[in-house]
Order: sequence, then structure tokens, then C-alpha cells
Amino acid sequence: MADTTATDSPALYVGTYSKYNNGSIKGAWLKLEDYADSAEFFAACKELHKDEADPELMFQDYECFPASLYSECMGSETIDRIIEYTQLSEHDQNIVAEYAEATYGTLPEDFSDALEAYAGELPDMWNKDEALGYFLADHGYIEIPEGSLSNYFDYEAYGRDEKGNWNISENGYVFHV
Repeated sequence: MADTTATDSPALYVGTYSKYNNGSIKGAWLKLEDYADSAEFFAACKELHKDEADPELMFQDYECFPASLYSECMGSETIDRIIEYTQLSEHDQNIVAEYAEATYGTLPEDFSDALEAYAGELPDMWNKDEALGYFLADHGYIEIPEGSLSNYFDYEAYGRDEKGNWNISENGYVFHV
């Protein structure tokens, strides 16, 4: 039987519309990493709700994957995409999730595009414009002569001017536009 508690890996809480319409949210959390593809996942969902002749599945909640992939009713293509997401390393999952946040919920067709757009993380500074300026200088996007001249460079103004050329998540992950 499927676990009924929340998880720490990509998962969906699977109920049915019939149960919901009759006042029940009976279902279970299914970890998507447990399935090779959407066919296996949907077979498990039907087994979970075998008390219904033809269960109309309702994905009532989700955990540990980008919100842009979630919907209350999803088909095979979306489930396969989420399963593909579960096969990424935890580090790469974080990058893809931050990419989605930085691009207002937009994910590329291929997760590798998000990974390739990743440039790094901003230093932990209260001023994001200044942090971006330092980040770009530290990563070779601008060359500032070493020595006392670097003390006169306005990192904040540079970061502010460059901000439109980068997608930056709330957590400071930086992506090429």
C-alpha cells in the first residue's frame, strides 16, 4: 500500500474526483522516483483506487518539484516529465527548480537547457545589484584591473545595468538569459 504521509522527494497525493465530490480526500502520496514511466505510475494509481470501476484521478497536492509542472489533472506526458526530473541529481533538481522560479515558472523543454543556463550563485549580500556586479566581475564577465583602481569601480551600478541580461532567483541563483 502507498504511503499516506508527505515525502522528501518528488511526489503526488493521488485521490479521485469521485471521492472528493463525496466528501473524502482518501488517497496516498506516491513517490514518482518509484516508477520507470507514466504507465507504471498510472497502474499504481489505479491499484490504489481499485474500489472504483474507472477512477478519475485527482492530484490533490505535490511536493519537491517545480510548481510549473503541477496540475490537478495530468496526463502521461507531464508525469513522464516529472519522472525525468526525479532522475536528476538533487543538486540539478535544485538548479532546475531555481530556474523555474527565476523565469516566472517557465521551464525549457529539456532540463539540460536550464542546467546549461546556470552561471552560479550570488554572494550572500543584502544588495542584489551590488552582489551581481561582484559576481560578474569574479566570474570574468568584466575585466577590472587589479590594484587600487578596482576600489573605484561601482559594482552596484554595473550590477543594476546588467540585471536585464540575467535571470536571478530569489535565492540568488544566476542564469544566462
